[in-house]
Amino acid sequence: MSAPKVRRTQVERSAAMRARLLDATIDSLIDLGYSATTTTVIADRAGVSRGAQLHHFPTKAELVAAAVEHLANRIGGQLRRDLVRHVGDELRLADVVDVLWARYQNPLFSAWLELSVAARTDEDLRVALEPVEKRLRGAIGEWMETLYAGRVVDPAQLELWELTFYFLQGLALERSVLTESQQRRSEREAAALAAWKRIVADRASTPTPARQAM
Repeated sequence: MSAPKVRRTQVERSAAMRARLLDATIDSLIDLGYSATTTTVIADRAGVSRGAQLHHFPTKAELVAAAVEHLANRIGGQLRRDLVRHVGDELRLADVVDVLWARYQNPLFSAWLELSVAARTDEDLRVALEPVEKRLRGAIGEWMETLYAGRVVDPAQLELWELTFYFLQGLALERSVLTESQQRRSEREAAALAAWKRIVADRASTPTPARQAM
């Protein structure tokens, strides 16, 4: 005999419903952009009634704010998984740029960039994004802390990685707004990344191990 089906609690059903709505919001941002992501579209994509959607998120502002948090958690989780897979004693600093750039090409970052641009003229969205952006930058900071663990670090090197964050974000944003051939875009991005990795290699040499206390 098959095992009896375990009924989910109301709390579990509510959490699952919210997750469906948040995932649908992110998918809509990726596919349609912010302006076309309406609460009706989100409810349809999530396969829930408008009443159910309004019960959990009465306004678009509340839904988008929660989706921003959800998006940050997903991106942060991916970055941490990348950290576990890639960061090690033999990882070159230029490799870090490649790994981070690969993450910036993920559709989740497309949704993040879409929200970042829309926040320029949407005060509620801008307020919702501010603390989450800090958390994302903190997730990248975890990379640097792990890479430099137990080593002597010049503060200027950490500043360089802060600039790397801005460089990659700007390159990803440009990808979303420029219209050009795939070949031309790939060539231009490859050249820009190669130039930046040379700068990183020249100015952020692998840190030396910290001396043990006598």
